[in-house]
This record gives sequence, structure tokens and C-alpha cells, in this order.
Amino acid sequence: MNPEYFKVIFLILEVPDKWPENFAIITASNPMDEKLSQEENLWRNKKLLSKIGDNIFFPLSGCSPDFSHQEQSFALKCSLEEGLEIGKEYNQRAIFYVKNDNLELLECKTAISHQLGKFSGRLFLRDQKSSL
Repeated sequence: MNPEYFKVIFLILEVPDKWPENFAIITASNPMDEKLSQEENLWRNKKLLSKIGDNIFFPLSGCSPDFSHQEQSFALKCSLEEGLEIGKEYNQRAIFYVKNDNLELLECKTAISHQLGKFSGRLFLRDQKSSL
């Protein structure tokens, strides 16, 4: 697993009034760490968005701590099992899952879980790039 996954932070446009207790964070970008063009990633994420439809809670970006790498993602109200299935369908190496503000990194093929601490500690507002 790419060690950069363990350093991820999340950019959001605004803070929701209330977070769901559990949700997955999923992207269709760069399957299996293959760097695709911006156009290809946009097409893949539009396809993902059409699949998840009403289950989306909000869009966000997963990114590196220095903001140099960003991937459009979606917070999705679903079970862990559903999140892993969607991740596999879009050929993702891993997804993130949040349970009561605890962030997990889960490998799609094996469901091996890595605890990453508090989700809220990894949130940044996109415009200010400042933590919440």
C-alpha cells in the first residue's frame, strides 16, 4: 500500500451542519495508483456519481498534506461492505471509512483495516486550506 494513503487530508468547501455517523469516502480516480489524465479521472468520477446518486452526502477531495496531489472524492452514506464493493468496482486499491469520527483506511481486496485517528483532525476548508 502506498504510504501516502496514511497521510491523507480532506478538503471540503463548507462544514456540514451534521455529519452522518458512518460514511465511506470513495473516488474513481487513478485506479490502482495508475496516474490518469484529468479528463479520464473526471469521466470516471462522473460515472461513479451517477451510480451513487442519492447516497452521496457531499463532495470532498482527498489530498497530500502539502496539497500538491488532490483527488475528487465523495462522502457516501453506505455500509462498510457497500463501500468496499464500490471501491472494487472502480478498481480502487483502498477506500476510507468514517465511524463516529474515527477514520479507517481499508484495502478493497482484503478489507484489511488501518486506523488513522480522528477524521475531524484531517479536515481543511478548501478556500483557506486551514484545519477546522
